[in-house]
Amino acid sequence: MMNLPQTIPVLLLGTSLAVLSPQVCAAFTVQEVASLAQALSDLPVVKSAGLSPDMDVPWSKPVRIVDPFEGEFLGVFDRNSLGGYLYREDSKQVISLWTLSSIRVLVTVNLDQARSSFYTAGRVYPRPDYRRFVTTKKVDKLLLKVRQKVFQLDGSTGTFAVSQELATALKNAPDKNLDIRLVLEGGQTVDSEIGKETVKAWRNIY
Repeated sequence: MMNLPQTIPVLLLGTSLAVLSPQVCAAFTVQEVASLAQALSDLPVVKSAGLSPDMDVPWSKPVRIVDPFEGEFLGVFDRNSLGGYLYREDSKQVISLWTLSSIRVLVTVNLDQARSSFYTAGRVYPRPDYRRFVTTKKVDKLLLKVRQKVFQLDGSTGTFAVSQELATALKNAPDKNLDIRLVLEGGQTVDSEIGKETVKAWRNIY
């Protein structure tokens, strides 16, 4: 059998990068370690765990997040638009990041749209211009319904801890959209859903 290197860095199922000891490595064949390392290295890389309305990431797919402040870990980003195009008046967008240890949620609301006019053929024509008048809302509670069980999570700044029970439920969730309810600061609720492709991607995280 080939001698294993003294340490082999690998991602451990959605946690931060860890270094396996020689004793742990000995439990795997060289081929298994190489296969795992290759699978992890093939994942798309996202360079920040921060959430924003205009972020451009692979949605509903497992990714490696390499954050300068939080380190490396696995995650799945999800996005759902409510009320049409993001910058349409009164539209909402729910963005979330699902990791082994936490769920992060950002709710944005487009409060208004700018209006302008243009002049042609001797006439003035009003027109709506969709501008980025988007505000974020603080999420105090997150409710998820997985099969017949409702999980109610309390958090701060839109971040919610994932228990072992919830992680197991998410991993075994059926291949369909999953309903969530967000309770915003002040008591307003926003009902949304997580797409089934994100639900499938959770199996690579939990």
